[in-house]
Amino acid sequence: MYLGWIDYGMLILLLGFSVSIGIYQGCFRSKQLTTNEFLIADGRMMILPTAMSLLASLMSAATLLGIPIEIYSYGTMYMYWIFAYFIGTYLTVNLFIPMFRQIGNLSIYAYLEQRFSLTIRIVITLSYMIVTIFYIAVILYGPCLALSQVTGLHIWLTVGSCGIICTLYTSIGGMKAVIWTDVIQTIMMFLGVILSVIIGFYDAGGIKSVFKSAMDGNRIQFSTTTLDPSIRYTVWSVIIGGGLYATAIYSCLQTQAQRYLCVKSIRAAQKVAWINFLMCTMMLFLCASVGCLLYAKYNQCDPLQAKLISKPDQLYPLFIIETLGRFPGLTDIYKRISIGNLMSDEKQASISKILSLFIGFLVVFLAYATSFLGNNIIVIVFQISGSFAAPILGVFLIGFFIPRVNSRSILIAFICCLLFQTWVLIGATLTMKSQIGKGGRLPTSVKGCLSSLNITQVIPKNQSSNPLLPLYSISVMWYSFNAIIIIVVISLLGSFIFGSNDPKTIDESLLISWKNVFSCNWKHKKSTNLKTNEVNTIETQTIEQESIL
Repeated sequence: MYLGWIDYGMLILLLGFSVSIGIYQGCFRSKQLTTNEFLIADGRMMILPTAMSLLASLMSAATLLGIPIEIYSYGTMYMYWIFAYFIGTYLTVNLFIPMFRQIGNLSIYAYLEQRFSLTIRIVITLSYMIVTIFYIAVILYGPCLALSQVTGLHIWLTVGSCGIICTLYTSIGGMKAVIWTDVIQTIMMFLGVILSVIIGFYDAGGIKSVFKSAMDGNRIQFSTTTLDPSIRYTVWSVIIGGGLYATAIYSCLQTQAQRYLCVKSIRAAQKVAWINFLMCTMMLFLCASVGCLLYAKYNQCDPLQAKLISKPDQLYPLFIIETLGRFPGLTDIYKRISIGNLMSDEKQASISKILSLFIGFLVVFLAYATSFLGNNIIVIVFQISGSFAAPILGVFLIGFFIPRVNSRSILIAFICCLLFQTWVLIGATLTMKSQIGKGGRLPTSVKGCLSSLNITQVIPKNQSSNPLLPLYSISVMWYSFNAIIIIVVISLLGSFIFGSNDPKTIDESLLISWKNVFSCNWKHKKSTNLKTNEVNTIETQTIEQESIL
């Protein structure tokens, strides 16, 4: 069963509305001629729309497709992510937002140049660009997979159409278009999930019936406290590993941190982060409810085993079709190292638009390539960000708290960490299979399927002969923790081997005291509000004038 004409009309209307926002913001309301206007909306955005945009950039279709299937397959241990979200938000609010606002720069990586060196800034920026391109490709793949499932269109067509539309409104309308489009998308996400939950509970016979089924199927779990690192979700892996992961995503990627510069003050940016936390918590509860609904509906006929779907991420779209189908309608581096004359602000804005267009098409290609990966989409997100965003967090933490570590030591630590994380990621991708049993995917049944279905079980190959299997079997929840430990240990060792800084030579405004981690506010020596006159001042600074991809 695919979409009807009314559904297609609503879909075209929504996509067209997204493009119209970009055209309006970029061609009529403003020409987007300056980098401040194009990249941070002149620092004049309101708090709630900015928080909704931050939510949309963090909890996208990958979340809507991924969390329910994780609950369906592994149980409710995933709910401990509430604490991970809190840790990430708390550290972002207390440490990163004040520091980023203090340095008064459009690029958060300008801090690394001031604290360490230009080399560190360039290496980290390159790493950020790579992880962001792959991350956005996976995020784009999520809605395209759902769209392909409900329309019957080829994945190439859905990826191409969605990618081109996103690229157009971003490159034309800048940050204002992104934020207002995210607001619409956030509203649609909440409405869609809430509607599917309400109708799903009604069709299943009520909330009590759904959770009884989940209890009987051992999906309601909150007491897995083992220290075994191979088990995907435990109290410790989610709170510790997930907390560091959330901190890295919330604060160390320019695409997210840029939202904190779109509002007028530190206090406003902190409110953006806390409102985002509340909305993330709400979405997590809704997605967990969907996961329980999926199990209540399919516990006797798993669609993946029954060959009704080819990938786990197609389970929620299948549920939507069967449940709601009767209701129709529903350029940083180039600029910094250039030797010639400084580019004008208008030229920087133009280059940013061109790069947005180019990277948009690159992301479309990578999103299609993502369709050939076997993991759940949310796991792919965890793998990419845990492997490559968490090391950036480690560099920032060293910069904040350990003044003795110099540029050479942190560079060696960062490169070693990337190599190790890449090695583990590739090894895990090539060797690991989803196991049913303790620590793995919870069992499902096909007893309720039609007898005419030809169901086969794939028996995993014995991989016990691989001596590195224990390393590759580490849960993705621990990837961020591993990265931080590697960065800290190697950078400290490097300080003993290659020498260290004299703490007195480091600008105190670039350092943070440990007591500030447990303080609601900390004083900074520089102005922290990016108001209109301060934004204009940034435009005239030679070193700090930035173009962000």
